Amino acid sequence: MHQKTKKPLIILALLSVLILIVVGVTYRSTTVLVDQTIADHQQAIADEATEMTEIWLSQQTRILSATVASTSLLPLTGNASTMRLLKMAMQAGHFSDVYIGTTAGELIDGADWLPPADYDPRQRPWYRRAVETGETSFTTPYIDLVTNELVIAMVSPIMVDGTFRGVMGADTVLDTLVTNLSTVKVGETGYAFIVNDKGTILVHPNEDYVLKVRIQDTEPGLADILESFGRSPAGTIFYRHADAGQILSYRKISGSSWFLCTTIPTAEAYTLSRKTTMLFVAEMVLKVLAVLAMATLLLVVGSVLILFVFRREYSTTLQKQREEITGINLDLAWNINKRKELEKHYQTLFNVANDGILVSKELICIECNEKATEVFGHQRHGIIGRSLVDLSPTDQPDGKESAARLHQILAAANAGKHQVFEWTFRRADGSEFPAEVSLKTLQLDQERLCLSSIRDISKRVNAEQQLRQAQKMAAMGEMLGAIAHQWRQPLNTLSTYIASLPSAHFNNLISKNFIDTLVAGADAQIQFMSKTIDDFRHYFRPTKNKEAFDVARAVDNAIKLLEPTLKQNKVNLQLQVDEEGRPFVVQGFPSEFVHVVVNIIANARDAIIERRMSDAEAEPGLIQVDIRAVSEAVLVQVRDNGAGIPRHLISKIFTPYFTTKGTTTGTGIGLYMAKMIVEKEMNGALLADNMEAGAQMTIRLPKAAA
Repeated sequence: MHQKTKKPLIILALLSVLILIVVGVTYRSTTVLVDQTIADHQQAIADEATEMTEIWLSQQTRILSATVASTSLLPLTGNASTMRLLKMAMQAGHFSDVYIGTTAGELIDGADWLPPADYDPRQRPWYRRAVETGETSFTTPYIDLVTNELVIAMVSPIMVDGTFRGVMGADTVLDTLVTNLSTVKVGETGYAFIVNDKGTILVHPNEDYVLKVRIQDTEPGLADILESFGRSPAGTIFYRHADAGQILSYRKISGSSWFLCTTIPTAEAYTLSRKTTMLFVAEMVLKVLAVLAMATLLLVVGSVLILFVFRREYSTTLQKQREEITGINLDLAWNINKRKELEKHYQTLFNVANDGILVSKELICIECNEKATEVFGHQRHGIIGRSLVDLSPTDQPDGKESAARLHQILAAANAGKHQVFEWTFRRADGSEFPAEVSLKTLQLDQERLCLSSIRDISKRVNAEQQLRQAQKMAAMGEMLGAIAHQWRQPLNTLSTYIASLPSAHFNNLISKNFIDTLVAGADAQIQFMSKTIDDFRHYFRPTKNKEAFDVARAVDNAIKLLEPTLKQNKVNLQLQVDEEGRPFVVQGFPSEFVHVVVNIIANARDAIIERRMSDAEAEPGLIQVDIRAVSEAVLVQVRDNGAGIPRHLISKIFTPYFTTKGTTTGTGIGLYMAKMIVEKEMNGALLADNMEAGAQMTIRLPKAAA
């Protein structure tokens, strides 16, 4: 062998051995890192499922807390108002039952369940749980006496002015939590379940395990899991099941003694992680490097033997070309696999989104996710190929044509403006539903596409409508008093007409002229009373669709409704209209706007009465209402010389259930609903401020298009 050939071969052999050593060490380190990555990936799934469960529990808790707060305004009896409140809470939170146990041992059940004669709610575990904790909490699962189903009860003590009045409970069927957990994707065969801090299984896909089996008794490898629960609120455990590796990740659900766990076979976890991490690519690369290093070493030894036998040098250009092609093939394979991984990743995100997502081109849908088919009630092929106009009614609630408005929105989106708006769609069964839409255009592969995110807000809109009508009904008592006051004078006049008949007959004064005068006067009084009824009937009838209306006329109608009570309380109202700005036409709901003005003027009247009670020498009550046009808007300002709004409370007056009048006279939802109507449904603004004497409320509404 020539010296010039021998030296490079020795160096190449030593380099190959060194590569093998480095590859072996690195491969071991990578294997450890891969195991940690798998554990982190499974822990992330458990964390996400726990967060989803915590959000669900938080939503249920807020609904229960809001219902408890509302009961402070009502007597704790089985009256219609209390039962309506409990049924609204059942509907809002999808509870199987909402009920109240009073300190007197009475049960008020929203599901109309009649308890046995010897039933005492104070002896029930849910009542004791609320008394022990003194706050909103939930019980361990138990069999409900009403539905005979396994439920968990969310309970909260009812405190009024620091006094304990009872306990409110809300039952959620455990199947609801099982359904929520079934949406958690833990590979193909993995699943999620919930245990308590004692290891008892509370929620599990296998109903035979629920409340009957402890997790530490299921597998020898999980015997010490309670110690893991005690050491850390989250973690991952590797154990054996049926001679196969398993991975269990857990995290404690905040505000409870429950732990959410996920389990999956180790082999399947490796497969899932291999699709989502680069470490497995590194592992494969190291294996390839080890093979290449070994091949290189064998090649060197073979070359040495060949050179030793034939004693000649040779070099193969073909071998070099093969090595180059192999490198190119590896690069191509890596790029293809990476693109597949990204495609699957984004497809998964697309399909698990909580909102319906439509991808359209020139308003024609070319792709949709699973949530969109659920929202519209169509199969996927029933959405693809149709336009957003096809999925909408001909006209929107504001009277505008759907097609024309959609093209305006798309034009704005093409100009680069992200569009967020409310829209009414039509389901496959023909029913319509309101939605919140986020629309944005993007450029992809030389094509301009439109991405629409659609969220069904039917429940929210229905709740707001019910709350608004409830506020009107709360004002019914005062309005009935106003009707009685309106009718007193006409009734007195009619009584006078009737009383004059005997006297006229006795004095022979009854003539055709006398009768005509009497009938005309009586008819005028009857027409006045009929018009009063019509005014109040229109006030309590909700407006279903947006329409153009005159603000000045609506304000005048509101003043007529309150005029009797203003006179009765000796409050003078002055209306000033800027005639140059007429007409004051806006787009909205006229009945709801009258409700807003009635609420604001009524609050001004109450503020004047409050000031009068504290200062007997106060100036006469005065409310000033100004209507004028400013640029492209209409301003309605209501000023009073009442007690004003305390400076530290002015930022809270639009908060729901907040009132400055006390719980006996105020509900705390009047100004909240007024702000929602003005700002959310009429695209306006409602502001409050204190003046030198009293307070001022300002309504600003955009003028309607000609």
